[in-house]
Amino acid sequence: MKFLDHLEEWLIAFLIAGATLIVFVSVVHRYLAGMAIPGLQDWLLSLDFSWAQELCIFMFIWMAKFGAAYGVRTGIHVGVDVLINRLSTPMRAKF
Repeated sequence: MKFLDHLEEWLIAFLIAGATLIVFVSVVHRYLAGMAIPGLQDWLLSLDFSWAQELCIFMFIWMAKFGAAYGVRTGIHVGVDVLINRLSTPMRAKF
């Protein structure tokens, strides 16, 4: 059961690491393909990375879904209470 307890954490980590790696490789590919290096430029231009952006969008969507579920389950979900914490105690109680 320890594995199932950490499954969401591993999924979130895999999705963010995979999306980051795909974006990095795509950006390096784009900049290296613009360099006039004979042979290398032709080979890089033959590679098709049009799928990279779409895949990263889907990976970030699923990461956000798993992250929100994990945050709610563990009780560490992000709360926006900066302004509320700056108020005085009586005003904070009203909000």
